[in-house]
Amino acid sequence: MEIVDRVREILEVYLKEHDIELVDVVFRREGSGLVLRIIADTANGITVSECTGLNRFLSEVLDREDIIQDRYTLEVSSPGLDRPIKTDKDFERSMGKQLELTTFAAIDGRKTHEGVLVGMDKDNVVIECRGISTVIPRKEIALARLKIDF
Repeated sequence: MEIVDRVREILEVYLKEHDIELVDVVFRREGSGLVLRIIADTANGITVSECTGLNRFLSEVLDREDIIQDRYTLEVSSPGLDRPIKTDKDFERSMGKQLELTTFAAIDGRKTHEGVLVGMDKDNVVIECRGISTVIPRKEIALARLKIDF
């Protein structure tokens, strides 16, 4: 079994018990070493304490079961504010928030769109800007992120 799949399997019960969502697992060579990167989140944003607990749990299991024979660095972190919005959960969590979207093809004459996410289903998202609603097919979304104003 591939390391990433095995890590996902190991984490499944822990994440469910702690109400943590697994965003991504990456295992790759970076620079001169291997990195196992776990990106996790919760509905309210993941805390440092939750990341630390997840790191300890996974580190103990990986060491005990000797899943990765080579030297590696384990990183557990949040996805960050500029995280791409991809899954149903991501869109549900972003409902009522300002989004920036880029589409593969022009919709209403443009490929970049901004607006408040006011609706979604399995095929489309609906954003609203200045009282005008735009339906965007999810398969046409190249990138969607929360709009962050500083």
